[in-house]
Amino acid sequence: MSVSNDAPFSRKRLQTVFEQLANDRKLDILTYAAEHDQFSVADLKEAIGIPHSTAHEYCRDLHAAGLLHREQGKPARYSAVEFDLHLSLDAIANAVETESETLGYITDTYGDDSIDAVIDIWERVEGGELTYREASATVGMQHADFLRAAAELELLAR
Repeated sequence: MSVSNDAPFSRKRLQTVFEQLANDRKLDILTYAAEHDQFSVADLKEAIGIPHSTAHEYCRDLHAAGLLHREQGKPARYSAVEFDLHLSLDAIANAVETESETLGYITDTYGDDSIDAVIDIWERVEGGELTYREASATVGMQHADFLRAAAELELLAR
């Protein structure tokens, strides 16, 4: 499976993209995006008749999944991202294997509770209490390994 300008998919990335595509309203937004060069949330709200807060949330979700492009401004403008879906059993197996290798390395190196430790401390990182480097030291991991685990768990994209 590939989306233009994206790195290879992880298991979590596959799940995220397919969750977006499984939502009928989000498919309506992607259809609208395909028919318009750019649009704002207000344009979308009016065109497909959904509440402003829902349109905003769905555009944010689609952008985070790499399916919409967002340009900063007042108001923000969205546009479609060209993508092709090529899914094979090999692509799925590779995504699962890559995740398993990374997380397996982390647990082999730092112990069975290391993944939970990264997830547990992440709230403090997001809250600005700790830097990535401070968080990695707090859980007793090498900084690069902490970042690898966070990336594989898709904590960095939140």
